Amino acid sequence: MLFTDLVGSTNLLSRLGETAYDDVRRAHFTALRRAIDESRGEEVKGLGDGLLAVFESAADALDCAIAIQQSVDLDARSATPLSVRVGVALGDVTFEERDVYGTAVVEAARLVAVATGGQILATALVRAAAGGRSGATFADLGALELRGLPEPVATCEVRWARLPTPELPLPSLLRHQGRIFVGREEEMRHLTRCWEEASGGALRTVLIAGEPGVGKTRLAAEIASRAHSRGATVLGGRCDEDMGVPYQPFVEALRHLLDTAPGDRLARLLGRHGGELARLVPEVGGLLPGVSEPLRSDPDTERFRLFDAVATWLAAASRDQPLLLVVDDLQWAAKPTLLLLRHVLRGGEPMRLLVVATYRDTEVGRTHPLSELLAELRRLDHVDRIVLSGLAPEAVAAFVERMAGQDLGGAHEPLAAAVHRETQGNPLYVREVMRHLTETGAILEREGRWTTALPVERLGIPEGVRDVIGRRLSRLSAPTNQALAVAAVAGAEFELDVVERAGGQDEEALLSALDEAVSARLVVELPGRAVRYRFAHSLVRATLYEELTGARRAVLHRRVGESLEQLRGGRLDDYLPALAHHYERAAAPRADMTKAVEYARRAGDQALTQLAFEPAAAFYDQALASLDAGPASGDAVLRCETFVHLSVYGLTGDRADAVPDDQEHEESCWQDAEEYVQQEVERASH
Repeated sequence: MLFTDLVGSTNLLSRLGETAYDDVRRAHFTALRRAIDESRGEEVKGLGDGLLAVFESAADALDCAIAIQQSVDLDARSATPLSVRVGVALGDVTFEERDVYGTAVVEAARLVAVATGGQILATALVRAAAGGRSGATFADLGALELRGLPEPVATCEVRWARLPTPELPLPSLLRHQGRIFVGREEEMRHLTRCWEEASGGALRTVLIAGEPGVGKTRLAAEIASRAHSRGATVLGGRCDEDMGVPYQPFVEALRHLLDTAPGDRLARLLGRHGGELARLVPEVGGLLPGVSEPLRSDPDTERFRLFDAVATWLAAASRDQPLLLVVDDLQWAAKPTLLLLRHVLRGGEPMRLLVVATYRDTEVGRTHPLSELLAELRRLDHVDRIVLSGLAPEAVAAFVERMAGQDLGGAHEPLAAAVHRETQGNPLYVREVMRHLTETGAILEREGRWTTALPVERLGIPEGVRDVIGRRLSRLSAPTNQALAVAAVAGAEFELDVVERAGGQDEEALLSALDEAVSARLVVELPGRAVRYRFAHSLVRATLYEELTGARRAVLHRRVGESLEQLRGGRLDDYLPALAHHYERAAAPRADMTKAVEYARRAGDQALTQLAFEPAAAFYDQALASLDAGPASGDAVLRCETFVHLSVYGLTGDRADAVPDDQEHEESCWQDAEEYVQQEVERASH
C-alpha cells in the first residue's frame, strides 16, 4: 500500500487562489499517476491532497515512492515549490466497492501522518520484502507508535537521490497537451523500452499513426515528459498545414536549443558543422563567433553537407544526455523535411536518440509524399510503428473521472459508456463532448459527483467532433468568436498584436476575448516575451476556418498579411512563407496580386538559400499562378524572371506551358530579360 499527501495544501490554496491552486493540484496528480503507472501500480482512490495506490511488489512500490519525490523535487526547481510525504506498508487487504481495507492500509496512512515533507517512510516488512530488487537505500528509525495501532511498528526511512536538472526546458509544443492521460499502457511500455534502448546508445524511431484527435501528440508528449523528468534533453517541432516551410520541425527544435541552452555550451551542442546550421537559423552565426561559413559548392553537395550538419548536431546534443526528438504532424511536412528526416534516420553518426514522429494515416494515400518515406523506414530495423485507435471503455470511464478531478465511485459509468459508444473512444471527441455537456447543463456536479436528470440516451451527444466543437464555439461571446476567426486565418499559432491589428479589436477587448477562449480550453497561451497563443487542436482551427465564407477568408488573409508587414517590417525574412500564403489566398486587386507574386518569389529565393529546392519550385510556381490570375500588362518581365529561376536551378522538367506564348507581346520582354538570364546562368555555374 502506498499513501501520498501534499504538505501545506491549505496555505498553498490561500496564497495562489482557487484557479491557480487547482491547476497546480491537477498537475501534481498527473505526476503521481504517471509514477504509479510507470511502476505497475494501481490507483485505488483520491484522498483530497493525495492518492492511495496498491502494488503487487514491494520493490515496485518503493520505486514509485522514489519517482514521486524525484518528480516533485524536479518541478519545485522550476515551478511552484511543492512538498509531498509518502508512506508504504505491506500486508493482506480486502477490496470492496472501489476501496481497500486492512491493517496495511492503516499503517501506510499513519506513516504519512508522521512523515515530513520530502520524506518516505516504510515498514520494515516492506524493506525485507523488497530485498535487493529496489534501488532504494534505508535508514532504520526503530519501532514507532502509530495512532490507532495496538503495537509499535518497525519503520525505516527510504532515502532517495535528486535527479539532475534537465539542461533545457520542455518545448512549448509538448508542455501544453492536456493534463489527462489514461489507457495506452501497451503503447507506453513500447515507447519506454525504445527510450531505454536509445538512452543506452542506440538510435531508435517510433512512428505514431492514427486519425485526428486520437491522441498521437498526447502520447508523444507523455514519453517526452517522462524522459525529461529523468534529466533527458527533449527537442521538438511540428509541420504546419499549407505553409510549406522547409525543415520546419528541425528549425523549431534548433531555435529552442539556441534560446535555452547555456551560451558556453552551444558550440559543443551544435557539433562539428555548426556553421552549416546558419542555413536553417541565421542567428547561429552571431551566437558562435568565428564559426566557419556554410560550404559553397554545387547544390547537391551543399544539401548533403547541411543534412550531415543536422545529424552531427543531434549526435552532439545526445552526447552528455540522451536526446528525444518529437516531429509532429508529419503528414504536412514539406519534401525537404522528409528528406532530412530520412538522412538522420539512415545516418551512421553514433547517437543516443529516440525520434518520435506523429502523422495522420487517414491523410496518407499511395501518392502522398510521406508514403514513400514510410515504405523506406519500415525496412530499417530501428524503426517501429504504433497505430492508435480509440480508448477502451474502461479508459473512457477513467478519462471522465479524471476530468471531474476526483473519484466518482462508479456513478459516472453509464455516462462514460454512452460517451464511448458515441465517440468510439477518440480522446479529443470525449473531452469536447464532456465539456459540451457540462456547459449546456446536461450534466451537473453535485457533492463531487456528476449527475444528470436526463436519461443517458437523451443527453444530446453531438454526432461528430467538428459538430461538438462548433456547438462549444457558439456558446462563446460574439467578440471571442470574432477574435478566433481572425486567429484561425493567422495560423495554428498566432500573436496577439497581429490578430489585434487584423481584426480591428482594441487590445483590452481582444485580451478579454482570448481569456474566454483560454478558459474554455479552446486555445492555449504560450510562454515567452511575445504574447502568443496556439489552438488546442488543429480541428478547432479547422472548424473556425471552414465556417468563414470565401470572401471573408480572402479579406482576413489580406489583413493578416498587411499586419505582418506593418508589425514585422524589420524582420520580414522570418515571415516570407506566411506572407506568400496569406497574399496568395487574399482578394486579388492589382496591388495584392503584386504582393502575392513578390512574397512567393522571395520565399522561393529564401528556400534556395536553405537548399530546399522542392519548396522553392512550389513558391515559384505559386508566383507564376498569381501572375496568370492578374492582368498581363507589365508582368511579362517578372514572369520571365520567375521562369528563369525554375529553369536555371533545375527545379522543373518540361516547362513549355510556362513560356509566354504571345510572341508579339512578349518578344521585347525576352530581350529585356536576356542580360538577366546570362547573370543567372553564370551565378549557377559558380
